[in-house]
Amino acid sequence: MPHLRGFTKTFRYNLLMSVKVEEQASCTTTLYRKVVSYYLQVFQDHQDLIGHSQWLKMAENLTHRTENNPNPEYSFDEEFPNLPSGFRRNAIAEAHGKALAWKTSYEKWKEKKRKHEEKNQKRITAGKKPIEFTERPPQYPEDNDCWLSYYGTEHKWLDSNHIMLKMFTGKSYTYRKVALLQPFVVPPGYAAGSPMLVKKPTGWELHVPVVQVARLDLKKTKKMVKDSSLKICSVDLGINRHAVMTVQDAEGRVCAAKFISGAKDNHLRKRYLEKIVNLQVQTGVIPKGERFAKDLWDKVSNLNDDIAHRVSRQIVDFAKHHEAKIIVFEYLGNLKPSKGTKSRYLNRRFNHWVKGRIFRYTQYKALHEGIITCRVSAKNTSTRCPYCGMLTIQRYNKGQSGKKSSGVDLTRCANCGVRDVNSDFVGSLGIGAAFRLKHCS
Repeated sequence: MPHLRGFTKTFRYNLLMSVKVEEQASCTTTLYRKVVSYYLQVFQDHQDLIGHSQWLKMAENLTHRTENNPNPEYSFDEEFPNLPSGFRRNAIAEAHGKALAWKTSYEKWKEKKRKHEEKNQKRITAGKKPIEFTERPPQYPEDNDCWLSYYGTEHKWLDSNHIMLKMFTGKSYTYRKVALLQPFVVPPGYAAGSPMLVKKPTGWELHVPVVQVARLDLKKTKKMVKDSSLKICSVDLGINRHAVMTVQDAEGRVCAAKFISGAKDNHLRKRYLEKIVNLQVQTGVIPKGERFAKDLWDKVSNLNDDIAHRVSRQIVDFAKHHEAKIIVFEYLGNLKPSKGTKSRYLNRRFNHWVKGRIFRYTQYKALHEGIITCRVSAKNTSTRCPYCGMLTIQRYNKGQSGKKSSGVDLTRCANCGVRDVNSDFVGSLGIGAAFRLKHCS
């Protein structure tokens, strides 16, 4: 019976340590950060490793001496003698994550520069002056403020209030007993992950992630979708509305519907983005290494995350209230924001980004309630009439009957004549129909 890992949360515990153990904890953290920096250099020297599926094994072969690998390229074992394997692999994973994030940003920068050069060639051909590309490439990570996560080989739980952590004394590695001021108890249905040692202004803390482990019986799931009493909650994530949800039975009849407006959130985000764009125009060149308009960007980020949490919670609560066993979304991987002013373009771009986060948040929150989440193809979900089944849906703005335009809100069917139906509502019905066609037929 396979497992699904879902909802994750982190418990934080204040620690009671002697002065000597605190010094060793600081020494261990300093050592770990040096090892991460070392592997950041390795990945920079061998950038082909960053995107390789065997990056961990290949990084170890370059640095760690074994019987089968007596002459690695780097003298890592001389610089960090007897380093525990858990520390080494943790550092490799941390460095790889930072290097991969940089590589992704760098490739996006190169593609942006390439497109800019193509536009300049067209400008030159048209007799116009080329525009200088001023955006700087992302810098390879140098700052290292990470904390050590203790893999299973480097820590031992003694009881709910005591744990043994392997620490560096300055000369060797040894286990030290550390006391938790509050007892650690794994909630039912959860599994404990690797604890992390973190230094806060108030003292040392142990951060322990716990992951919900749910069992998914595939035979039971297949039987469920064939059940004539099954209810599904289909969700259409829109632009002007965060979501439109409909609960449908196995025959496609609508049992309930709910609209979640996004007007206030979109307006607030656009205000933040307009301020950022205006500041960029006023400032001109941004000093190297400076994070521009940090407070405003933080507000945008926090707003996006808040939207995703609020909407996903409403979706799950709606499905649970109406006893839906499955929540269905559509794949939206190819969405691109429409052109317009820079602030409008960024607002639409963030809106698409939030949709992906809404799905992920709904996924783990639904799992916590015993509800399955899935996705279906977006093909024809908004163009097929939910009443006659023909691909004859036309969109229009209210007051402009029959006229097609972008950002429309209403639909009519050219075949059966049904009109003035909300376009997001039609999309939600189409998602439900796509699910039934794929799984229930």
